[in-house]
Amino acid sequence: MSYLRISLTDRCNYRCSYCMPTDASLRSALCSEALLDEEELVEIVSALIPVGLQRVRLTGGEPTVRRELIRIVERLSGIGLQEVTLSTNGERLVELAEPLRRAGLSRLNISLDTLNPHRFAQLTRSGNLDRVLAGIDAAQAAGFAHIKLNTVALSGFNDDELGAICRFAFARDLTPRFIELMPIGEGVACSVGGFLSAAAIRAKLSAELGPLQSLDSTLTALPGTGPARYVGVQYGESLRRIGVIAAVSEPFCDDCNRVRLSASGQLQSCLGSDAAIDLAQALRTAPNDSVSRSNAIVTVVRKALLYKQQGHSFTPVGCGRPRRLMVAIGG
Repeated sequence: MSYLRISLTDRCNYRCSYCMPTDASLRSALCSEALLDEEELVEIVSALIPVGLQRVRLTGGEPTVRRELIRIVERLSGIGLQEVTLSTNGERLVELAEPLRRAGLSRLNISLDTLNPHRFAQLTRSGNLDRVLAGIDAAQAAGFAHIKLNTVALSGFNDDELGAICRFAFARDLTPRFIELMPIGEGVACSVGGFLSAAAIRAKLSAELGPLQSLDSTLTALPGTGPARYVGVQYGESLRRIGVIAAVSEPFCDDCNRVRLSASGQLQSCLGSDAAIDLAQALRTAPNDSVSRSNAIVTVVRKALLYKQQGHSFTPVGCGRPRRLMVAIGG
């Protein structure tokens, strides 16, 4: 395992229709005592570096609402990882971009599902598009390179904006990526739009931007490429990259090197399954010496990897989906 996604919290300052349930009773809302604390997070990552961990991505919920975020980034970036990255909705980057960069954060993925303020407010239920756009500017001013913009492509909602989002990204030297709606939790019955397949995404992009081109490995080798499949499009004098993440219609399970750690310490080796192992309990009940505790962490992770599925079984309409909410799993 080379890549670990760590959810710092299941709380979020947005209520996106495809992620956060409208019914407050269904929101997981962990109490602070249930969270993995800063020391536990550092201990887990430190134990996994000698057995192959190279990259950590901090997620949520919304990781920027975690009070200790800057200190966590600073500590994780100093223990031998190749990179520490962050996925965010961008709301708090105006204040946090510069401190995150100073703390050692390598890269950012920023969610941007629409450039239309009315649609943005409708989708997020509480978001401010101007704040996010200012946050993108702040991230670039702080020196972050290779920023990716992540857009969940929704039929009947933002599918007429895919070209505009690409042009917005290209003009700022950002990389746009379009993500199929995941039929997990609220994604099954998203109130603002429906499933749009990768093939349909590419067709719309081609119609708006011109012919899409296959890219050789030298052009797809972006830092942290992950599950995205990249195509190229001519933009002015340059060939620009567009990523498509198609977990539903074009699964990438064979290439998956990711494991997710929830904010409460549940280790999940496949997003398409509810199966998880309680790493927090294993750590908290291990003997109080560093070797035993490291061994307990590695043992749990190896056990999780043994049960990693060959593929998932969910469909665009949600059959075979896991029951846990995406916000509780970690994005």
